[in-house]
Order: sequence, then structure tokens, then C-alpha cells
Amino acid sequence: MDKYLLKQKSTLELLDDEPEVVPSDGFTLGVLGSSEASYWNANTMAETINAILEETGKLPTTINLPAKGITSLLIQAWGEKQNIVCKPVDSDWIRLGKKARALQDSRIIKDSSHLLFFVGSRSDYYEKIAIREAKRKVVYTIDAKTKEIVKWVV
Repeated sequence: MDKYLLKQKSTLELLDDEPEVVPSDGFTLGVLGSSEASYWNANTMAETINAILEETGKLPTTINLPAKGITSLLIQAWGEKQNIVCKPVDSDWIRLGKKARALQDSRIIKDSSHLLFFVGSRSDYYEKIAIREAKRKVVYTIDAKTKEIVKWVV
């Protein structure tokens, strides 16, 4: 059993796409939002996140995001390429039911200094959270259809 060692590799290592080494000043970005952003591709997602990071002037050391969803996968791939630690937050939908999303979101919000919300057109759930959290944290929202980025100042 000693001759078989299990080595974990990131998604980018498996694809032979080495991450860029970029200095970071240390903040944690939490990403939440609507699934309407799922039609985005890796390039549009990178452009959007880069626009926000240009405003802050630094890269996050950690990105907290939901464990499931295409948007999360795109952001995680971007983060790994930038050599940023990505921490997917899972939720137990079977055991917790509708409470699972709220508990997942509250864990991401609690552990993040900056928040990025993908706001949907059918619900104002994330917009209400963004307004509440803007009193304590740096908060950005992105409209999934227009891709308009808004920094909330309260």
C-alpha cells in the first residue's frame, strides 16, 4: 500500500494549464447569486471579475463560492489560473431543504470581506442581501443579463 500515493491535482494541472503567479494583498471574495449567469463563458466571466479587481487594485487570496453550478466552476477555474485558493461551500439540500441555500449563503458572507452578487431578474433575494451587507463589507452586484457592475455604497 505504501507504493501507491494519492496526489491531488487542481483542475488546471489536469488540463496542463499552469497558473500565473500574481502578488496578492489579501482579501476574501465571496461570490453568490442567481443561476441566470450560467450562460456566461470563461472569457466573459474573467472580464467581469477583472473589471472589479481593477477597481480594488489587488487580487483576493481566497474566493468563497457555492460548490455547485456552472458559474461557480467558471469562477473557480479563473481563480486557480490566478493562483487563488478557491473554497467551495457545499450545502445539504436533502437534509435541510429550502434552508440549505440560506445557510450556504450565510457561511460565504460570514467568511468574506468583499462580496460579489449575480442578481437575477426574477427575484430580489440577492439584491436585498447586497444592500444589507453593504453597510459592513465591500459589495458589488452584476446584472446577469446586462452585465452591469454596481458597487454599493451605503
